[in-house]
Amino acid sequence: MKLLTRTILALFFRLLGLCLGAFSFIFLIIEFLDKMRRFSRMNVDAATIAFYFLNKLPEIISQVIPFGMLLATILTLGILSRNNELTAMRSCGISLHAISRPLLTAAFLLSILTFFSNELLLPVTARNIRDIEEQKLKRNEYGAVFRQHNIWFRDGPLFMRAMLFDPETMSLKGVTLWERDGSQPQKRYDADEGRLTKDGWQFSKVVIWEFRDGNQAVASQKPVLMVPLRLSLEDLKKVADYTSSMGYFELRRYARKLRQGGYDVTRYLADMHARAALPFSACVMVLLGMPFAVRSGRSVSTALGIGQSLAIGFIYFVLNALLISLGHNGILPPFVAAWSANFIFAMIGIWLMLTLEQ
Repeated sequence: MKLLTRTILALFFRLLGLCLGAFSFIFLIIEFLDKMRRFSRMNVDAATIAFYFLNKLPEIISQVIPFGMLLATILTLGILSRNNELTAMRSCGISLHAISRPLLTAAFLLSILTFFSNELLLPVTARNIRDIEEQKLKRNEYGAVFRQHNIWFRDGPLFMRAMLFDPETMSLKGVTLWERDGSQPQKRYDADEGRLTKDGWQFSKVVIWEFRDGNQAVASQKPVLMVPLRLSLEDLKKVADYTSSMGYFELRRYARKLRQGGYDVTRYLADMHARAALPFSACVMVLLGMPFAVRSGRSVSTALGIGQSLAIGFIYFVLNALLISLGHNGILPPFVAAWSANFIFAMIGIWLMLTLEQ
């Protein structure tokens, strides 16, 4: 049985490497064609371009692993079936469950490895990509950045810090503004919320602090304050996207901080649980790919395997995106929204496996 396990895993990992390499190459080509015009326009040097795509590669691999696992599973069992090896195994009394056990074990271990690589590696590469986009591509013209779990922005003598940008209401929450004269702060404005209007940013429930001779005192409170900040909603949307590069544990810390501030963290909890659920979609893809491969039997081919993988993967990710959006809106609990697609497809795979045994 050990020899059989090694044979199956050797074929599986060889095909998995080819699948991941092919999918990653396709994604890199698409990304290269999308970014190359912008790199050329900004006269970015070749070393920076190479560094950009090198940092993009881990993110691409983490995205294509479920597709690669599914296709590798279908092709592995298809090759075994076409060479009559699968038939020989089953005629010797080896069940499909026993044959599939090495693949499921490998998928589980790869899922754990993917989860921790996403936690440790992707935040670093995402930060490198942001630095290149901000410095070389000038995506942040006025300097809006996401640092230390806050949104920071500078416009002349004004410095702003906001705890979060709510894309649903297009508003800033937990805003603090500093007005400086040289290196010395003159005033500080604390506002509950800020919204962009045609006359500038309108901040509500504002407390104004004045600094005099190193002492601060409450000067006044205003229900509404207009501030002409050169900060657009598009800039904020790009800055808000920085949370998409956060891992599970960083999102959990960020959500905890926002909850302590009294803000709704449903969206971030859904994303947090999705960070944990997505790596384990590789296990689901293996579980789902096995009955498809066995049912196809000797007729399985590379083209058929790719077609089946793309169809199953497309349905999975569309359903997963729909469920997570329901979690963002609070229609489903965040945990349920993040794991439901895995559960549904795993149940389908188990049911198909049971029907094959019967």
